[in-house]
Parts: sequence; structure tokens; C-alpha cells
Amino acid sequence: MAFGKVSKAPRTGSGALVLEREERAVAFSVLFADGQGAKRGGKGSITADAEVLRQAFRSGECRLVLDDGVALRIAVIAHTDGGDTAYFELR
Repeated sequence: MAFGKVSKAPRTGSGALVLEREERAVAFSVLFADGQGAKRGGKGSITADAEVLRQAFRSGECRLVLDDGVALRIAVIAHTDGGDTAYFELR
């Protein structure tokens, strides 16, 4: 009997998005590519005030600090203007 690949659960929590040296509170969901950590890539979403997400989308790369203090370099790749959710890829 063959078993399929087990889907990894995303890591979720509250954290901070660092934009122009200022931390902004966000909720996050990140799925690491291999389930082991940021070194292998991944993607996710952040939920925050629409203006914060607009700034993150326009800035390109920024940092996402997770609730355990781990800082990830991310690029916001999708955000609907006025929406409270944006999507990112790990850099």
C-alpha cells in the first residue's frame, strides 16, 4: 500500500510586521516548504489593518517577527487594496 505525502499544518499566531523600523501588530499563518523552518522557503498570509498591508505590499521586502521571536524575511506578493489580508513568500 502506498501512502501519499502528509500535508503539513501551517504555523499560526500573532506577531509583528517590521516596516521602516516600526513594528506593526499582525496575525500570521505560514507554511514552511518542508515543515522544518524558514531555510527552505515557504509562503503564508498576514492579517492586519489595510493601510499596514498596503505599505508592506508597496515596500516589497520586509520582516515578519513570529510570536517566538523568529524573524523572517518576506515579500508581500498579493494584497487587495482595502483588504485586511495579504499573502507573502519567504525570502
